[in-house]
Amino acid sequence: TRPDVTLVDQEMMTYPWYLPKVAKHLPGVVFPGDRWNPVEGLLPDGSVTFNLHHFLKVNKHKETFVCIGLHEGDPTWKKDYSLWPWGSCDKLVPSEVAFNPAEWANRTRNLYNWSEGYGRFDSSTWEAVANEEMWQARMKTAFFLFGLGEMPSVSGEVKAQLYTLAYNLYKEIVSAHETHPVNWHKNYAIACERMLRLHLGREDPEELLLETIKHFRLYVEKAEDDPQQDSILEAIKHLKKELRKLRKKKRGIKGPHASS
Repeated sequence: TRPDVTLVDQEMMTYPWYLPKVAKHLPGVVFPGDRWNPVEGLLPDGSVTFNLHHFLKVNKHKETFVCIGLHEGDPTWKKDYSLWPWGSCDKLVPSEVAFNPAEWANRTRNLYNWSEGYGRFDSSTWEAVANEEMWQARMKTAFFLFGLGEMPSVSGEVKAQLYTLAYNLYKEIVSAHETHPVNWHKNYAIACERMLRLHLGREDPEELLLETIKHFRLYVEKAEDDPQQDSILEAIKHLKKELRKLRKKKRGIKGPHASS
């Protein structure tokens, strides 16, 4: 049991009977009304509705985590909060809190203790759905950091930091698991390609090219229904050409030293 954790079901808060019955069993959680609704107001039966932003505002004293997403019908939280990845869930953080990518990557790196093997359940079962959800959670921080790096407003220095962190996290999880979700191959390959573009000198360009080609190839072999198949295959051809050019250049540099 976790006495320090209080579970509130957002969808259940729409029912008139839920909070009157449950609220008294949730110490420390403040409900600013009788039912959750994206539109605040007074209902014909006298019930007072509250939106998610209002709920978060009166519960600032508690850390709030979201699991399996927030209801799309109530975007009010976006006014003053951001979602940061936290394992299979996300943490709702006030917008004024500065995001430190390296610190967050380190903080969320060892959250996972899921031990079920990937693909071990029949695909038609709920266990398979849950297992997929938990496996995909392993790469949420890497995916989040990479997405931030893709934003046009991000400076070059910060972009390089975000891509590097995402690349290292992807590399870590892909190399640690022989069997894993097929989209990991694609995401890792794209992260390798971004590292190539950065020209930081921290990673061997040849190794990055080899990894990009390898994981794009593995992805197209396993994801035959991806509509981007042709584009990825074209990218592989281009990358192979770049690899040949790089190796030729390396041989040219080594030649004079060998004869001196």
